[in-house]
Amino acid sequence: MSGAVARHYGNEQSVSELIGLHQRNILMKITESELPAACAYLQCQFAAHSWWPKEQPGEALHEFKLMQGSASGLSVWCEKWLDAGQLRLLEKAIKR
Repeated sequence: MSGAVARHYGNEQSVSELIGLHQRNILMKITESELPAACAYLQCQFAAHSWWPKEQPGEALHEFKLMQGSASGLSVWCEKWLDAGQLRLLEKAIKR
């Protein structure tokens, strides 16, 4: 999986390198214990709204499927695809 994600982003960096670079600037950090709730919420959003998350929903869903396996990967995905309002809603859903 890591090679596929790295190729998707157009470079040969591993997923862990991409995540490491990204974590320095991350606004929302999903923990491993929050991962199931975060994935469930995001999957519901994709199912309920064909336009979600506003920009390139097909590509966003494809990347979500690649990145949903780890909390750090999903945090990177969220930073890339969700706007501030969507991040707040996700955070509220996780904390329930």
